[in-house]
Order: sequence, then C-alpha cells, then structure tokens
Amino acid sequence: MNFRQCLKIVGLSGLAVIAAGSLGCGILGGTKIPEEKKFTPTTQYSAPDVAKASVFRPADNLAIRLDTATGREEHVKTVDEDGNIELPFVGKMKMVNLTVSQAQEVIRKAYVPRYYSYLVVTVVLQTPRMVYMSGELRGQGGGVPYRDDMTIYRLIMSGGGFSEFAKRREVVLTRDGKRTIVDCLKIEQNPELDIPLLPGDSIYIPKSAF
Repeated sequence: MNFRQCLKIVGLSGLAVIAAGSLGCGILGGTKIPEEKKFTPTTQYSAPDVAKASVFRPADNLAIRLDTATGREEHVKTVDEDGNIELPFVGKMKMVNLTVSQAQEVIRKAYVPRYYSYLVVTVVLQTPRMVYMSGELRGQGGGVPYRDDMTIYRLIMSGGGFSEFAKRREVVLTRDGKRTIVDCLKIEQNPELDIPLLPGDSIYIPKSAF
C-alpha cells in the first residue's frame, strides 16, 4: 500500500468519525434544537362567521325597499325588544338573528303571492357593526365601523400604527369573550398570517416592559 492510498483511507475514516459524532450530539448525546414553529392564526375569516356576527339585534335600524311591478315602497324600521318589525299588510315579522339575505327572503315570502305577484326586497342594516382597539397606538383608539376586509394589522395601521412602547409580539384579540395572543411581528414579516376580523372583535396592544 503506497503513501497516497494510506492518506485516502485515513481521510475517509476521519470523515466517518466526524459524521458519527455529529449524529450522536444531535440525537443521543445532546439536545437537538427544534425548528421554530410556524405561527398559524387561530381565527380565520369565513363568510358564514361574518354573517353570523352581523345578524340583526334589538334596536337595529333597517331600511327596507319593496320594488313591485307597479312601483316602489320604502320603509325604515327599528327592531323592537322582542326582535320584530311591522310592515304594511303583513304586520309583525321576526327579524332578530336573521342575516340581510335571510330577512329579504322572509319578507318576500310574506308578500308573494298573496299581495304581489312580483317583488324584489332590499334590506340595508343602518346600524353599523363595530370593532374596537386600544392600548399602545400612535393614534386614537376606540370603535371603528366594521368592514369585511378588516384584519388585525390593517386595523392597527389605521389607528396610526404601534407606539414605540408597544409589545408587538403579544397583541390581544378578544372574540366572544375568548382571548388569543397574536404575534404581529410575524405578520409584518409575512402578511399572509394577518388575521381577518369579525364584528365585535376587540384588539388590545399591551405596553412592553423595555
């Protein structure tokens, strides 16, 4: 065996020892550092959730338009404490817990075909649904009329953005009494992680200790 062959064998043996040592440190002899867990929003947007959060409630004001074959009628009604409104001919109708599309269908069925052969019903909720923000904002917090394209990060930016003392990794989303901690730094790095909001949501930005 010549010198060059010996050198080759020694080199291969050394690589094998290094590989074995690395494997042992990662699995047997040491603690393997886990990969960072991907931040997955716990609250995703869905049209049914938005519709459910937007159902009519007592004291809501409804603008109702009835387009018939011969003309148009317009009414503004307030949902009473029992959840009803009253319309001509058909009397009281239960509106509480209905969405806009459901209310339109209920009203249409009440009139057609008994009173009209043709009718298009349009219902508009005039009482705005709100979302709320508070805490370490550069601008003013408070209630903001809800839009279906709202997200946590967009809402905060609309309020002037984070203050210099904001704890961006622990923004609190409160929905239906349940609190979720949201890491807005991750959202800044990856906007796809931004969380859509629902009517009634509340956002609180805590103050950092540093």
